[in-house]
Amino acid sequence: MKIFSESFEFIRRRIFLISWISLVVYIFYSTFIFYLQGRQFYYLRQVLGIGLCISRGTATVLNLSSALVLLPLCKKLNLLLYRLLSGLCPGVFFFWLEKAKSFHMTVAVTLVLFAVIHSVSHFVNLWNFSRGYDEERSEINFANYKNQNPLFLLMSQAGLTGVSMLLIILSMGLTSLRAVRRRLYNAFWYTHQLYILFLVLLIIHPLSGVLKEEVIDDDESLSSHVKHLTNTSSNVPHKFVSIKSHTWLWMAFPLSCFSMDLLWRIFSRNRARVNILQVTYMAGRTMSLTLSCPERFSCRAGQYVLLQCLDVSLLEWHPFTVVKIPESSQSDFFIWIRVKGDWTEALERLLLDRGPAGLNVFIDGPFSSPMEGVADCPVAMCVAAGVGITPFVALLRNMLTNPKTHFPGRIHLLWIVRHEEEITWLADLATKTMLRLRDSNRPDRLHIELYVTNTKDNSNARQNEENIHIVTFNEKQGVTHMKREFTEDEKATLLTPNKKRNGYVAKGVNNEGSNVGEYSIAKEYPLLGCRVRRGRPHWDRVFGYWVHLYPQAHLHLYCCGPKKLVKLLRNKCKYISGTTKTKFTFVHEGFS
Repeated sequence: MKIFSESFEFIRRRIFLISWISLVVYIFYSTFIFYLQGRQFYYLRQVLGIGLCISRGTATVLNLSSALVLLPLCKKLNLLLYRLLSGLCPGVFFFWLEKAKSFHMTVAVTLVLFAVIHSVSHFVNLWNFSRGYDEERSEINFANYKNQNPLFLLMSQAGLTGVSMLLIILSMGLTSLRAVRRRLYNAFWYTHQLYILFLVLLIIHPLSGVLKEEVIDDDESLSSHVKHLTNTSSNVPHKFVSIKSHTWLWMAFPLSCFSMDLLWRIFSRNRARVNILQVTYMAGRTMSLTLSCPERFSCRAGQYVLLQCLDVSLLEWHPFTVVKIPESSQSDFFIWIRVKGDWTEALERLLLDRGPAGLNVFIDGPFSSPMEGVADCPVAMCVAAGVGITPFVALLRNMLTNPKTHFPGRIHLLWIVRHEEEITWLADLATKTMLRLRDSNRPDRLHIELYVTNTKDNSNARQNEENIHIVTFNEKQGVTHMKREFTEDEKATLLTPNKKRNGYVAKGVNNEGSNVGEYSIAKEYPLLGCRVRRGRPHWDRVFGYWVHLYPQAHLHLYCCGPKKLVKLLRNKCKYISGTTKTKFTFVHEGFS
């Protein structure tokens, strides 16, 4: 019984992947059998062998994958669907938003895999066309004569388009690897712009008519076919025509949707030029940009926009969550940008050198995000790391403005930062929100936990303090000598009276350019100081507290952070849901 329940749970968790693999296997197998047993392909099979069936089966899967991989990229259509379906079935729509990225990646992996298999099978087919030249039925041949060099066959329209598509899809697949994408994002971006060229070549590729089928009209052709199978002669002439390409049928609907979405976004971008009204530099090398709103710009908490700076790149658009959504009395909104990578570093240099007024900035959006579901939850668990706090900042502003609204009912916000000074991003807003909720008799509506992972500075400070005093004991454990030794920093301070000792010793600069050391958030924001903990969260205790607090409840855990954190929390949610009566639904947002 236990084995059965574990198997059922595994199938339930992997139902999407199992369904996709089943669909791919069914399509490949049905096409493979069709070309293996089809009477009209008998003479073509005699030349190409099993390579014909493999190439045609993989071609069908490629058509399906090339069509479906576009659907998650239709951002404007997804936004339109959200506006239409959010009131009717919001759960289904947010499930699609949550699974859109994984769906795109799954289809893309299938596309790369079957593209390689399809190419290998066609390379074998070129060899068979050369070695298996049919002298009796010359129409069916692709080669001009027997034992023709297959490289000359590769120089044809079908060969050149096929090799070009293989190179494009391999370059897209290699640059999509996380290790490559994080270091060479520009290569990832520009190779993915070749996908439109890939689709054009995909439609042109089968139009050359290399593969031919026999035209079977009546019973006379059937008897002729039977005679050939029994090695008897027949004088009935054979007529061959090129196999009709149905690639355009596969691509018609998704390509139309993608084209409409692309045109819609291009025309809206032309009206979406914005001005950078203010730039604020925050701790941890993070910038807060205040942008003017374009025409007809409306945004919800959790949505994001795409930002383009023409002075940095003419093609690149980068996603950023809207931190402060525009209100009726204001015509601006905020985004936070962590300077990490070549594009953000170039933007930072331009802002410092030329100022915000001299930059050409465009936005596209806003677009729907799975994080919008937090605003409709009676109880929401929110976990963020670093700049991943951005989807939840707008929620805090909403709770500050409307402290007595029913949704979100209660938020458990857990934020992990590297240095304590990064808490200042949210300190003022969080303090005001907690005070406002307390005055509105709703203090339990917001529960915040803050974790500071970098404890090296504090440990070094304690070590320096321990080395300041040297105490010597005699044999009877009595104190005989006490000496206070100055550190190198203190010696420098004493030699420079104009500098304050405390400020000189406490302040330091980390490798990211932010001041670290003995800074304490409790001095400026005591209401948050008691919520700060050192080190990383003990997740078993955190989940145990949630299970104890909400027994037999169905909770949503919203996470925005690095991949390791996302993987850990996803596994924790699965484990807790399988071992307790409290169920967790994991919702993740990530742009990298």
